[in-house]
Amino acid sequence: MVFFVESLIRSSSLAGFEGLVRRYGVNPNTLLEHAGILPAQLRDPDSFVVYSHYLQLLELAAAACDEPCFGLKLGSQQSMSTVGLIGAYMSRQPTILDALNVAQKYIYLHAEGIVLNLALYGQNSCEVRFVRLSDEKQEFVQKAQLAVCLVNKVMKELVGPKWRADKVCLRQSPVSEHTALFAKVLGCEVEFNADTDAIYFSSAFLTYKPKLNDAILDTLIADQLEMQRINKLPDEMLHIESAMKMLLATGDCSKENTALSMGVHPKKLQRILTMHETTYRQLLDDVRKSEAVRLLQHGNVSMTDLALRLGYAELSIFSRRFKAWFGVSPTQWQTQHGVS
Repeated sequence: MVFFVESLIRSSSLAGFEGLVRRYGVNPNTLLEHAGILPAQLRDPDSFVVYSHYLQLLELAAAACDEPCFGLKLGSQQSMSTVGLIGAYMSRQPTILDALNVAQKYIYLHAEGIVLNLALYGQNSCEVRFVRLSDEKQEFVQKAQLAVCLVNKVMKELVGPKWRADKVCLRQSPVSEHTALFAKVLGCEVEFNADTDAIYFSSAFLTYKPKLNDAILDTLIADQLEMQRINKLPDEMLHIESAMKMLLATGDCSKENTALSMGVHPKKLQRILTMHETTYRQLLDDVRKSEAVRLLQHGNVSMTDLALRLGYAELSIFSRRFKAWFGVSPTQWQTQHGVS
């Protein structure tokens, strides 16, 4: 049986949401409830919320706060750590071009169904934009504001103080009393009523070496320590598991890539695994097993998509592995657990 799959986005995409809403005297929990999001989901940046609920929440917040620049202001509070281990992986690439290629390859692990397009625009300029085909004919003003602001922040962290975008384009109409705020926050010219939501910058930046931002890894490690306090699991192992979850669907979830995304040498990763009396293969199997259960519990997932998300090239391979874990097929497991 094949189910319709609703796309998901990591809850870290709403980092700063509750504090910003409260500044306008609005109860964030009320907005979250109306959008179908549990406040507890925002406590773990690696949990997922339904993408359509995320879009609804941003528009609800803009209306409730009477703030047409809500997405812009929320994006200005976020950073490369918003995209988690993808950001750490980007900061360890040899050039900005390589970092953006990493973002292109892995961004859907942060937000499913999203494609990051990087293209040359003229002889000396580049264009970066988020593309979601199902959104292309719809206006999600706050999402677009947040997206271009986050890209701008990430590029500033990667490039350093020399970074400056040439122009930002937005499909939304201008809000006359707020146009100056857009230019101030983004630090460049802003064009409204454009054909696309995008950010443009000099292609010379592509050759820059990213600035290694150890603060990102420090933040991620701190998050893992908090999870350790809650779950009573070793922080190093949680860090490894988080990296694995990020890389699973890419088909590149090797020990080397996991170590790279964590910012450690593969030998150190192996020492951690040995210290905790496990192997990379065993831990990967455990992560796949727990992720399979988590995704099946959603109910609205096709088995083919589930297999691909777990890094299996074929559904038949996943089905055999699942039966080895639980003694039943994935669909039988759903029936046994009352998932429909």
